Amino acid sequence: MPVFILSIRAELENVESLSIPSTAHFCLDVKESAGSEEKKGVYVTSTEEHELSGSKGTANLVMKFAKGSKKEASVNVQEIKGVTRAYGADDDGKFVPIIAFECRGLDPIAFHPEGDWRVVSTGGTKYDNVDLKENEWSDYCEKAAASVGIYNFESKFELYRGS
Repeated sequence: MPVFILSIRAELENVESLSIPSTAHFCLDVKESAGSEEKKGVYVTSTEEHELSGSKGTANLVMKFAKGSKKEASVNVQEIKGVTRAYGADDDGKFVPIIAFECRGLDPIAFHPEGDWRVVSTGGTKYDNVDLKENEWSDYCEKAAASVGIYNFESKFELYRGS
C-alpha cells in the first residue's frame, strides 16, 4: 500500500518545537486513487479502528466514494522511525515530514491543520491544543519574556518511497 508523508513548513518565532501527536484528528481532502471523485474534510485518527470488509485487517478510516459501492478506501495513521519527527527551531522555513498515512484506494491531496498541535517555546513553556486553522498562531512566553509565534504554515503530501 502506498504511504504518503505529510510535511510542514513554517516560520517560527521563539519556538523550540512544533509537533502533533499521532493520536490527533487529521482533517484531509482525499481523491479516489483510480478515479476523479474527491471528498473534502475527511477526519482520520489513529485512536479509531474499523474492520475492512472481506479481510481480517483493520484501518483507522474506512470509506466509500460512491454510495452503494462495494469498493472501500482506507487510511492508517503512522509514524515512521527515523523519518517523521517534530518540527524544530533549526527547521525554520524548511519542509519536514511529521506524520505518515498508509492509504488504499485513495490519495490525500490537502491537509487542514486544526487544534491538536503542541508548541514548546525557547523559554520552555508548553502550549497544548494549539489551533493552526488560520495557518498562524501567537502568544506570550512569561518565562522568556518574549512573544512566540508560528507564521506562514504550509503543508504538502509526498509519496514515501522508503529509505
